[in-house]
Amino acid sequence: MTDDGRGEAGSPDALTDEELTTADLRALVDSARALAGELDVKGLLERILEQASHLTDSPDASVLLHDSGRDQLYFAAASGPDSLELLNRWGLGSAQGVPISGSKAGEVFRTGQPLVLQTVIGHADHFKEVDIDTRHLTKSMVCVPLSVGGQRLGVVQLLNKRTGGYTQRDLTLLEHFTTQAAVAIRNVRLLEDLLGHMGLYGSSRGHLGPLELLEEMNAPPHEERLTVLFADMRGFTRLSQVVTRPEDTFAYLTEFVGLLATAVVKHDGIVNKFLGDGLMALFRQESHSERALACAFDMVEGFDRMRVVWDDASSTPLGFLDVGIGIATDFVLLGSVGTERLRDFTAIGMSVALASHLTDLARDGRRVLIDRRTFRDAQQAIGEYEGPMTGELRSPGQASGRPFESYAISSLSRQPDSVVSPSAAPRKSESVHTGASLGDVFISYSHKDAAWLDRLRIHLKPYLRAGAISIWDDTRIGVGRDWRSEIENALAGAKAAVLLVTPDFLDSDFIAVSELPPLLEAARVRGTTILWIPVSASAYDQTEIAQYQAVCSPARPLDALEDAERNRVLVDICKEITKAVAGQP
Repeated sequence: MTDDGRGEAGSPDALTDEELTTADLRALVDSARALAGELDVKGLLERILEQASHLTDSPDASVLLHDSGRDQLYFAAASGPDSLELLNRWGLGSAQGVPISGSKAGEVFRTGQPLVLQTVIGHADHFKEVDIDTRHLTKSMVCVPLSVGGQRLGVVQLLNKRTGGYTQRDLTLLEHFTTQAAVAIRNVRLLEDLLGHMGLYGSSRGHLGPLELLEEMNAPPHEERLTVLFADMRGFTRLSQVVTRPEDTFAYLTEFVGLLATAVVKHDGIVNKFLGDGLMALFRQESHSERALACAFDMVEGFDRMRVVWDDASSTPLGFLDVGIGIATDFVLLGSVGTERLRDFTAIGMSVALASHLTDLARDGRRVLIDRRTFRDAQQAIGEYEGPMTGELRSPGQASGRPFESYAISSLSRQPDSVVSPSAAPRKSESVHTGASLGDVFISYSHKDAAWLDRLRIHLKPYLRAGAISIWDDTRIGVGRDWRSEIENALAGAKAAVLLVTPDFLDSDFIAVSELPPLLEAARVRGTTILWIPVSASAYDQTEIAQYQAVCSPARPLDALEDAERNRVLVDICKEITKAVAGQP
């Protein structure tokens, strides 16, 4: 192998010497035009995969970017039959990463030199864990660095060319193409950073693209009806006093604010400002009030799980911590303030002041306070509530102010994965809701058994609608999230854990290493009930699972039953799950 990654003449990895044709050059020009037209990261990465696969006739393509925090590569985008598995197991924030040392992709990233392997099998530095995880054999590979301005962003990797081996033409095309791709990725990142600093973080997931948002930044302020949300932490000052190391306090704050921001983006809101130990968010377009309210409950539920983890790791009880959220809906003046070069996109109006004031009042069990307009707009989604409560919004020194009505919302009328019934009506309550919270039931399964997860969820749906239980599984984790912390947070609040046991479940290294140990530890330490379902015949008796009682006979696993009997057994299983959540024997 030569220093630049091109195989020596006569070696198994030697490249066939083919010159670029006029059609190839035209394809590169077309690719540059296509990449330049993409202004969001997701669309850009998908376009890069599409173009790279087309240029080299490769069915499997991936973009691996550098995670500077862990100094590893992660799969930012992938195409092919195993793309979802790659992103789930090896994406940003997952428990696993592709090492810089000990992998071919890492070698290309580290050296900045392209690499071609006509026969991957037998190469010592090939990172085989991905092949093992996906059960998909890498036969041939071409890997090219993504570099721009002296900075390496990651690599583009193409696998298993359909028509023969990779040629000099393939490599030359990819080198030119990845130069274009690296510039496009850098520019999109710069644009997203710019929009974020101007108060529009997360809005690219909504209804307006980056170009439209930039045009809006430069347009005169306009009036718009939207929903404003404020959220902050209760007890942060006390937390700063009981946590002796400032860096630990900062870590708590970063995790908390990250939780809030993630919830806003998930519900297509805009993170407009970070405010110390909280944030201000804007929700626009259709269903803005309902999305803001759903976001608030994601924040509350996520904070409850986070606080359990913090409390377990702290020598001082942290029960004094809480979250307060205020939401208001009205017309505001929306636009940019500042100079031509320094701009801040924000909303100005009474609803901004009211949402902030409601956040201050959100205490003593009333964690989500909303104004009258939000209540009316989102009433189909509201479950239990208190109110109306009256108050006055006054400026400092004012003897009287503007009267307002508020409502303390303690539950929604549906689980997040349910559909809102048009006839659903909110229920008035004088007490805080004490029903099931998200994550009562933690479901562990192999992705190869997703069909069995779907079947179980169908049987559990009546209990979900009734609010008797709530479930969590890893489909709740978005790409790019920290899998390990998400699982730990979910386990912290779970009352029962359901295992869908099959040979694939026992075969999964991820389950064996990252999911099953903390789950069994939760059973030992916190008394989480373990309910395992023998879906298929397996060697469960060789694992720790054998010490727990199965919810149906392992001698007659679900896949061995006829449809009618299988449905009957699943009904019984759902009853056992519900009993475990309720604490019944």
